[in-house]
Amino acid sequence: MKRDIREYVARFLSFSGDGSEGLSAVEKFSDREWTHVLQWLYDSGLAFYFLQKLKDTKATGAVPALVLSRLERSFAANQARVENMSRQFGVLNGRFDDLGIRFVVLKGFSLIPKFCAYAPLRHQGDFDYLVDGESLAAASRVLSDAGYVAKESRSSEEFIFVHPAGKPSRGAEQYLPSAPHAVELHVDLWDSGLHRVPGIPNLFSVERAETRHWNGLRFPALSDEDAFLLQVVHACHHLFTLWIRMSCLLEIAYFLNRRAGDGDLWNRIESRVGDSVVLREFVVIVSEMAARLFAAPLPPLVQIWGESLRPASRIWIEHYSRRWLFSELPVYQFRLFPRSKLAVFLRQQYQDASVARESQEPKQVASSSRLARIGSSIRKEPSLVLKAGWWKRQLLFRRTVFHALAGVRYVCEIPRWRWLNRASVRPVAAVDGQVRGGSLDSDFRATS
Repeated sequence: MKRDIREYVARFLSFSGDGSEGLSAVEKFSDREWTHVLQWLYDSGLAFYFLQKLKDTKATGAVPALVLSRLERSFAANQARVENMSRQFGVLNGRFDDLGIRFVVLKGFSLIPKFCAYAPLRHQGDFDYLVDGESLAAASRVLSDAGYVAKESRSSEEFIFVHPAGKPSRGAEQYLPSAPHAVELHVDLWDSGLHRVPGIPNLFSVERAETRHWNGLRFPALSDEDAFLLQVVHACHHLFTLWIRMSCLLEIAYFLNRRAGDGDLWNRIESRVGDSVVLREFVVIVSEMAARLFAAPLPPLVQIWGESLRPASRIWIEHYSRRWLFSELPVYQFRLFPRSKLAVFLRQQYQDASVARESQEPKQVASSSRLARIGSSIRKEPSLVLKAGWWKRQLLFRRTVFHALAGVRYVCEIPRWRWLNRASVRPVAAVDGQVRGGSLDSDFRATS
């Protein structure tokens, strides 16, 4: 199989060696390939990490002048955006403090410098806060007073607020200071009803906040061990919703590269994970994906945990994770048989059918309403069916097409997935003689 040209970019960004192997391939990209790769760099969140690596290795001449110029302009815009957002961030934090709201800053600026050396290297589209349940109403009022408007959310544990004048942006436009941002208030960081994966509720708490200083600001944030576990949970949330920005894994790899040998840190992480098998396996899955993609070291603790990872999850990591990570973004754009639903094979290993998704019925009603509006618009103006721009704006339609085509890809992959799982238990069956192989295969059939 021909290697995806984007894999050479990932090799160039790796933490092992100087990235010369990936750079030698990058230098040979055609103009057409650069058009595709540049858009992917923006969508994946890797654009400025790539630019910085070019500068650090004195390899800016390896890319066309036009590409370098576009990256430089976008980076300058993002620097201004970060300054604007940091001011708004300080204002919101101050209002929360004035009202005695109990909160913790999640992700975003709190990741600097543990997961990212310099804030403008990453794209930030929102502010995330963990708030105490009793403070949720007051925090919501602060955002409403600041001009944010509540938006529908898929999760019952998060509340999203956006500026009504803001329009979603993509590519270089997302880095402009004027590009919109959102604010998310979380009362918990894992919605069992959304993913049907129980086992890690109330992992993070405002009680465990530590004071963090950045860019002249002072705010409560998570400890290093909790920040790492949050990155793991955040990555799994996106994995189970079929897409992820690769920059999320690069930032985890950056953390691993710096802290893999910190025994005290990993002892604290082990203590925080406790006896949660699900969380332990999430740490293995995310850490291994980040380490494999960007050649970061794996901590001894994660290696030990990896030895007991359930077989089907191990198969997914080894046979599917890399292909899935290079799925196209945005996920709902039209593509022929997208790979995004290959993540369902992994999600099935952790789902519990007894966990009800409480918000499912309201979402179905909302979807039916949107379909009715689309039908009504076409009846009033039949010529709309010929306008590509109008169809492009119909997110529900695009999602329907995506799920249909990705579903075909998923169904066609089922025989191979089953064969890989059966093949993985044959050696066990040969050693044990009978029971163990059949038991695991039965478990697999139950989840498929």
